[in-house]
Formats: sequence, C-alpha cells, structure tokens
Amino acid sequence: MSFLDRFRKKKPEAPETTPEKCNGPETDEYSPGGSPIYRYENHEDAGFQPPMECGVYAKEIEEHFEALFPDRGGFVYHEIISDLVHVDVHILRPKEEGDFYILYTTGMSDLPMTLPEEVSKKEQLNRAELFMFLPGDWNVGEDMENAGDLPYESYWPINVLKFLARFPHEYQTWLGFGHTMPNGPDYAPFCEGVGFGGIVLSWFGEDLGRLETEDGKNIMFYYVIPAYKEEIEYKLKYGMEGLEERFKENQLPVVLDIHRPNYCADFTEVLD
Repeated sequence: MSFLDRFRKKKPEAPETTPEKCNGPETDEYSPGGSPIYRYENHEDAGFQPPMECGVYAKEIEEHFEALFPDRGGFVYHEIISDLVHVDVHILRPKEEGDFYILYTTGMSDLPMTLPEEVSKKEQLNRAELFMFLPGDWNVGEDMENAGDLPYESYWPINVLKFLARFPHEYQTWLGFGHTMPNGPDYAPFCEGVGFGGIVLSWFGEDLGRLETEDGKNIMFYYVIPAYKEEIEYKLKYGMEGLEERFKENQLPVVLDIHRPNYCADFTEVLD
C-alpha cells in the first residue's frame, strides 16, 4: 500500500463548533446542507500592505513535508512582491517515472486567520497551509524560474494555491475542512480545457494534516481538490459527508487528473 493509499482511507473530522465570542466573519445565510455561506461582494480593498514578517514557520513546514516525502529534492517559487503575507509555493519532485509532484504553501500560516464566533478551539484551527499533488509529467518549471512565466495551462494550480493562501487574510475570514469556493459567481473554468470551476478543501489526517510548531502553534494542512460546479453545489445541498461519499464511490484520484469525470453530473437542482 502506497503512502497516498494509506491517507486516502482516512476520514477527515469536521471541526467542533460551539458558541464563543470572537470577532470574525458573520452570516445569516446557510446552504441546504447546513454550511454557512459567506459572501465578499462588498469587500473594500485596504490597499497594499507589506508583510510584517516572512517565513515564520517555513523551515518547520519544509522539514515536515520532507520527512513525509523523503529523498525527492525540489525547489521553491518565491514571491517577489507580497501583500499581507509572503506566500511561497514549494515543489517536491517525483522520485521515479510515473510518480507525482507535491506542491505546498508556506506563508499563509504567518498570520492567524479570522474565525467566526461559533467555532471553538480557534487556536487549533486559525493557522493553515495548503497542498496539492500533480502528475509526474506536469510542467512545474525549474529552479530559478519565475512561476508566472509558465504557460497558464501549467501555472493555474500554483495560482490557485497562492490565491487561496492569501484569501483569508485579505478578507478577514478563514479556510478549513469542507470549505468550498467557486471561481467567481459563474464557476468559470480555471483554464481553457479544464472543467473545474472551484475548489473543495479536504483533510488527510494527523500526519499530513497537522503540525505543532516549536513555539506551540498548530498549523492545519488542507488538501485542495479542484472541483466541478455540480460537485460544489452537491456539497452545499448534502454537506461534506455527502460529497465525500460520492468521491469515495468513484475513487477520486489523489493526484490531480484534469480529465476525471464530474462525480455529481446528475445533480441538476438549482440552489437559491
């Protein structure tokens, strides 16, 4: 059994929620599946704000991933100009032909996210980073290159990671297990020839899912799943448990497959 096969069998646990006073995002809107829906149409841009600190936990996160995926080698796409947080995307190379790349962020956890008041255990959930797995034949570029110079059909997963990592800090909100985000109100495809119009965040369990830092902070690692519009709306209707059941039935590949079918193509209900 491979490393990824072991983690695929783990069932993520939803964070416990209880009333607790805290400044954070608020909403009175909930999906049919009970998920709170936050909208950001009226967000006011505060202007460029350079990070106060950079790479606070980068070394510990690097060591964590390199221990889980040893002897791969890799490189980092360093951000040149950063707003709020300095987000780098790290690339770990395949070990052999047919293997996969590991992409993960650092910098998102430099600042705590802003959790809503109903979420308990905020100190366990308010720092996070993101990761994805790409096929071994994906063009991820090379060390000393600029990620933005890649063809967009290759660059878009990196772009998604960078956008998501900055999003909670820019909008004073948070990201966690089971959260979904459409690529705009019309679920625009991330790239020409790709049907995914949004993302779902999952969690792989303790080893890959969490890091306790030397200063006692807790960093959660969330797996980014590019998803179709119907899969995201199915989750809004039936909750993350319902969507996970669909993913399990169809054996969702852990490594990104841009040609995978839409596992909720039969979901045609229009949500209000």
